[in-house]
Amino acid sequence: MSLFRKNQSKKLTKYEKERAKRLQRQLSPTTQNTLKYTSLFENGLMHIVRDKYSRTYKLGDVSYITAQENDKIDVIDTYAEGLNSLDVGTNFQLLVINRKVSDDKINNILFDKTGDGFDDYREELNEVIESRFSDDSNNFEVNKYITISTDALDAKQAQRKLLDTGTLLRNQYQEMDIDFVDMNGLDRLKVFSELLRDNPYISYDYRDIELSGLSTKSFVAPNKIHFFEDWINIDERPSKVLYVRQYPSFLSDKLIKNLTDIGIEIAVTVQAEPYDPSKILKEINTTDTTIKTEMVKSQRKGFQQGISDELTISGMARETSQATQKWREEIVENDQKIFSGLIAVYFKADTQEQLKQHEEKIRSTGRKLQVEFENLYYFQEEALNTILPIGETFLDVKRDFMRDMTTANVATQIPFTNVDLHSDSPKALYYGQNQLSNNAITLDRKKDLNTGSGVVLGSSGSGKSVTVKAGEIIPTLLKYPEDRILIVDPEDEYSDIGREFNAQLIDISIGSATHLNLLDLPDVSLLADEDNDPIGNKSNLLMGLFETILGEVSDEEFAIIDRTTRATYEQFKDSDIKPTLVDWHNILKSQPEEDAQNLALKSEIYTIGSQNIFAYHTNVDISDRFVVFNLKKLSGKLKPFALMVIQDYIWNQVVNNQGILTTRIYFDEMQLLFKSKNQAVFFTELYSRVRKYGAIPTGITQNVETLTASEEGRKLLSNSEFIILLKQKVSDLQVLAETINLTEKQIKFVSKPKAKGTGLIIAGNTVVPFENPIPKNTKLYQLVATDA
Repeated sequence: MSLFRKNQSKKLTKYEKERAKRLQRQLSPTTQNTLKYTSLFENGLMHIVRDKYSRTYKLGDVSYITAQENDKIDVIDTYAEGLNSLDVGTNFQLLVINRKVSDDKINNILFDKTGDGFDDYREELNEVIESRFSDDSNNFEVNKYITISTDALDAKQAQRKLLDTGTLLRNQYQEMDIDFVDMNGLDRLKVFSELLRDNPYISYDYRDIELSGLSTKSFVAPNKIHFFEDWINIDERPSKVLYVRQYPSFLSDKLIKNLTDIGIEIAVTVQAEPYDPSKILKEINTTDTTIKTEMVKSQRKGFQQGISDELTISGMARETSQATQKWREEIVENDQKIFSGLIAVYFKADTQEQLKQHEEKIRSTGRKLQVEFENLYYFQEEALNTILPIGETFLDVKRDFMRDMTTANVATQIPFTNVDLHSDSPKALYYGQNQLSNNAITLDRKKDLNTGSGVVLGSSGSGKSVTVKAGEIIPTLLKYPEDRILIVDPEDEYSDIGREFNAQLIDISIGSATHLNLLDLPDVSLLADEDNDPIGNKSNLLMGLFETILGEVSDEEFAIIDRTTRATYEQFKDSDIKPTLVDWHNILKSQPEEDAQNLALKSEIYTIGSQNIFAYHTNVDISDRFVVFNLKKLSGKLKPFALMVIQDYIWNQVVNNQGILTTRIYFDEMQLLFKSKNQAVFFTELYSRVRKYGAIPTGITQNVETLTASEEGRKLLSNSEFIILLKQKVSDLQVLAETINLTEKQIKFVSKPKAKGTGLIIAGNTVVPFENPIPKNTKLYQLVATDA
């Protein structure tokens, strides 16, 4: 339904005519007259009444609770600047909805049994999740909305004014990286439905509304609604609205946070309409002049009668004089606007007894902050409409409900509480529970982040092994059989889960019967333009290997390596047989330079000598979805040599699997890849490239100092959008806090963690403290815990 489109006659199909009849039967007007607006258009503009219009925006979140004090002040200042920018005739409404997470969202992270022999692990993981998110647990999500209303001559003028105001506010919030998203008509209807019908989902669209011939109110109004003296019966559920009757001069910024933490579904609204600064200042001055005149008269009269000033001037006069002085200072000296405002809360229950319990929780929460909640006798209908995202304070009919508020009073009602990490992706994994909000943490690293690349950092004994195995690898194996997992395992940490879950275990060692050909190439036709020189890349690999082995390689030697590599592939280009390091070594020996002969001699041990483990044709088909490369038996220079070869082989695999499946790669003991400049460059380039081909790399290490000591390591950290931080040493924390930009409150979660395996998850700009304990009496714990 377009707002500005002219009415057009459109011939309905037979199906549309039948659907229109059904909609009219199902949604005949009943309680819609309760909703005090006239029209809500498809583009999101609402006509409230006469010359009043509004728009609603969904407000994002920011880490306010764990922010530094200076950052908190910045958030409040930004919020205040947005409020001060509002013109006279504009009404500001903040709506915060604290809603229990639906069972569907919890069910989505549970594991379905498949009968593949691993259902006992699925049952254990389900029991862990269900025990933490049972019906009586505090698992809520907080959504925030801002509705702006204004006076306008017509819809077009209203649209322009509201869009301008919205742009101005969006720019303010963007300074703090807070999303401010315009909502269309269907989005706004979903909020109405959530508040009135306990269902934030609507199965209709605006075409259905057109077909029905009914108002949008018919699609969200409850079936039955009855207003009593101080409560409402909505579809047989007792409900109620309370308002703030009294609050201290300096309102705490904790009110909304504390209300959303009491464990009930609740909606909090803050309404604020600015007065005209010149008019309100004139009224204040007039009141001040009048009261001072009365005080002087009282003083004269008392003097004549011999009565002291203390007794002649009434307490009310003194209070009024002090109040006018305070308001004048706020406007003139502190650059504050004065608003006619209101704070109210709306809540529901299943029984009257439960409604009273909820009410007492709200009142008690307010009293702790010197905020007094009071009943709205005989005005529950107006109160309900004041809560709804309409943008009008319908309780303005009685001035006893309204309060004069400064910009600071309104701005301190910060809606930003705890940042949660929720994913709407059907492929999201469960990462545990938010330590602050107790909500589930879910994330799809591939879909939800610009780059899914990540690192897991934790000191020895911090719980890295359990976190990686039980938090990502095993859940992926159990839930997403189409994903592939490759693990580079230098210290034999993953053979246990490999054997349990039928992984292909590739034992890289001298004398092993398993061979990987170092000179294998990826499918050239699958390479991106910037990677379309696989032989050049292989040449770079060989240069890096020689540098790793020899410590230093001259420019002349680099040139010989490059020439030899290209000559080797040229010799075999028309052959079905792939070249090996033996062939490469023979061609190297045929080069005329003395340097070539020296290189051939130095490389002999790796090509035709005792450590020629990568000089054979590949004799394994690494096609299993779960592969572990075990390098524990390697030592000396052969280990870094092998690590680079394995990385190159993984690169081939990733290229060949792109577009077919998601490859998750885990590099344990990542510090081994940063022992030399050449190794660090090779790894960070691979780490960056594989994600373009649908892979998700993860580095795991306890040696943060090795990582941050190199430019490549620091760059890798700063470019990783996914980081799990477990317990850290004090020296490492100082460097990490600078690289990752953590606050002091966030650092406490990793300097003094709640327990082993707890810490911080960083996903993009979101930082949440997490815990994901696995009971020790489970089969899963016995499998993954290194100290079990």
